[in-house]
Amino acid sequence: MAELIENFNNIENEFFELDHEKKIALMRLNFDKPSDIFDTNAITKLPVLSDDFIEWVKASFEYAPKKYTIDLDISFKDMEGYSEEELKSIFLKNMVLESKKAVKKISLKNKIAVSLIIIGVTLLVGMILLLSLWKDGGTVKEVVSYVLDIATTVTIWEAMNILIVENKERRTYYKNLIRRYGDIKFHN
Repeated sequence: MAELIENFNNIENEFFELDHEKKIALMRLNFDKPSDIFDTNAITKLPVLSDDFIEWVKASFEYAPKKYTIDLDISFKDMEGYSEEELKSIFLKNMVLESKKAVKKISLKNKIAVSLIIIGVTLLVGMILLLSLWKDGGTVKEVVSYVLDIATTVTIWEAMNILIVENKERRTYYKNLIRRYGDIKFHN
């Protein structure tokens, strides 16, 4: 059993080159050409990275041990006339674009969360007023109060989920983008 736990804890060693002293995870990717990592359907001034490639970049944080920086080594059989500096610039600008897109999404989700809180508080006040003013309601009063209680609870908890859990996940991802990449190499 101890061997199984040890294998689980160190499984990354089986897949990636890890420098345990410097806390660096080297992740190698191999493509035929740079256009393989670009979204060829997007006609833009600067090439846009494909969704698949961006997803792999995001996944690299999950694959690497927690406190390790990530060195990406991306090789191509044919550089298609790009230099390493051009590809690095394209990559970094795409990461900034991806971050800006996420900031817009975060802002929208936060507005939704605030709206849900307002709705939840309104339902709570309505429920309190209804229950205090409605003296003899019998079964109907109980049903209405139960429905309002559920509606209040669900809206407020969903807002808290967005504001606390989802924002924490996003903040962690963007901190990783800023702090966890040590070096990015593009080469033949």
